[in-house]
Order: sequence, then C-alpha cells, then structure tokens
Amino acid sequence: MSEEGLALLYARVSTQLQVTDGVSLEIQERTLRQAAEAAGYTKTELVKEEGRSGKSISGRPAIRKVLSRLESGEANALFVTRIDRLARSTRDFLLIVDHSRQHKWRLVLLDLNLDTSSYSSIFVVTIMSALAEMERGIISERQKDVHKDRRERGVVWGVDMGPKNKTPQEIKERIVKEHKAGKSYRAIADGLNSDGINTQNKTKWYATTVKNIYDNATS
Repeated sequence: MSEEGLALLYARVSTQLQVTDGVSLEIQERTLRQAAEAAGYTKTELVKEEGRSGKSISGRPAIRKVLSRLESGEANALFVTRIDRLARSTRDFLLIVDHSRQHKWRLVLLDLNLDTSSYSSIFVVTIMSALAEMERGIISERQKDVHKDRRERGVVWGVDMGPKNKTPQEIKERIVKEHKAGKSYRAIADGLNSDGINTQNKTKWYATTVKNIYDNATS
C-alpha cells in the first residue's frame, strides 16, 4: 500500500571528516530511502545537514526548514536514522514530537523502530530520550568532579600530570614536620585552614592536598 504525500529524509553529520568522505551521509541516505519505500512512500526527498552539531536546533538551518515544510503541509513524514541525528536534548526532541502531533505529520526513528503515528511510540521515545539526556548529564557531572578534585590538589593538566611546585618552602616543611610527628593529613589541613593559610590556588586545604605535597617533599 502506497502512502500519499512527500516523505523528507533527514541526514546529518557533525564533523568535517564525515562531510568530506561522505560515508556517513551515504549510509544514512541508503537506509532512509529503503525505510521510506518499505513504509509505502513513493515520493521522497533527502535533506542533508553537513558539519553541524546536534546540540541545538537553532544552529541547524536544514532541520528548521524541514519542520517549516512539514508544518505547511508540503511534506507529511520525516524519516531519521537515529534519535541523536534529530535532537540531542530532551527539550528539542519533545518540541519536534509535539510539532508532529499538532500538525499531523509522521516522525519515524529507525534506530528505535518507533513511529509517532502510534501513541505508544510517542511515550516510549520520550522516556528513552529523557534517559539519554540524563546519562549525558551524569557524565558531565563526573568530569566536573574530576576537574574540581585536580584543582584542589594542585594538579596540572598536561603531559606530566604532576602537581605545581609553588607551595612556599616553609609550608612544605611544616607539613613534613607535623606528619612525621604523628598528625594526620586531615589534622594538618584543618590547622592550615585555621591559620588562614590558602593553597596556591587560593582554596582551602584538604587532606589530599596535604598528602600530595608531603609525598613530593619526601620523595
């Protein structure tokens, strides 16, 4: 059974390498045309977004034009190979899904085997998109924690990944003397903080910071 109307096939690559070699776009185009044909569409048009990140719709003119054509009724279906080709934020994705429902056009995501012509598909896609964004947020928070820990310990990002050696000599000697006298790294850090002595990064002292300096001073 053939479907009436035009199906737009949206393919996106974000890196210049993919744009140059064309492999990713070629694979997407072939996959999309096969899917649209299997769905019964005899009229299809490929829309390419080259060298554009999927982070935001605002930075992708091709997808904005696609949505405008769907809204006007010029086309009535949109096929995409993967959800992250279409949108990488839950907000953008839900806006597109809502757009399809309001203007009664069909959105097909091949990686999830989901189709917004079905209400159950809309529910499942929404949940999966939210989970994907949550995972990206967790990864981002972990990276921030690593950076914060390195800053607090005076660790420099670079080849040697070693600590900056700018702690005043008298502070180094104090740390070594107090630790050898039996004080814990935590107690030494608390004492330095109580005396109003900042680290080289103008932050308060932590046990890990003290240990790092002690290890370097005695190695």
